[in-house]
Amino acid sequence: MEHTDAAQQLTDRLRADLTRGEYHPRERLVESDLVERYGFPRGTVRTALVQLQAEGLIDRMPHKGAMVRSLSLAEAIELAEVRRELEVLCAREAARRGDSAEREQLAQMLAALERLADAGDMHGYRQASLGFHEALMAMSRHTAAVHTLATIRNFNLQQHFPTAFRAGSFAHSAEDHRRIGEAVLAGDAELAEEAMRRHLDRVVLLLRDYADVSQ
Repeated sequence: MEHTDAAQQLTDRLRADLTRGEYHPRERLVESDLVERYGFPRGTVRTALVQLQAEGLIDRMPHKGAMVRSLSLAEAIELAEVRRELEVLCAREAARRGDSAEREQLAQMLAALERLADAGDMHGYRQASLGFHEALMAMSRHTAAVHTLATIRNFNLQQHFPTAFRAGSFAHSAEDHRRIGEAVLAGDAELAEEAMRRHLDRVVLLLRDYADVSQ
């Protein structure tokens, strides 16, 4: 039981670090380095790597060990399209189902996002944006959508294709989040759905444009 609990703890920590972009696509995950960094024994590290491989986040190659999985552009576009549809659903349901405490928390998140955008703190803004989207997912109370999104959002598309997201995405993001947040706070499900779709259409379009340029 102790080994299982420790392996789950390490798996969760590694997954979070992969999602945040602490490791780069194709970067090797050396067992001895992970033992030193996270403070777990080698057996626990191996168990965690097996789980992350099953989730599709890493590849394990014979005689080469584990490395961060590199998504193809086609895979990234498909993930972005599925994410868009599910987050549109979550935004709509969040507007319908969110309670007063959740709305107050969301309003605070919106204010924080605006401060970070005004300060030009791109790293802080991206982290706050993750929290904003997670809050909407929780407010939606749509278990199937949230479960599927949790898997999709483990893949950091900006980490895999940073060049695709450099041109103008940050400038539009703050305004998009404001519109989404205001619609949810007002309980306007239709407007929340529309605003989220517009926001994530940009992500899909950026990746498609990058694919066209890369051909």
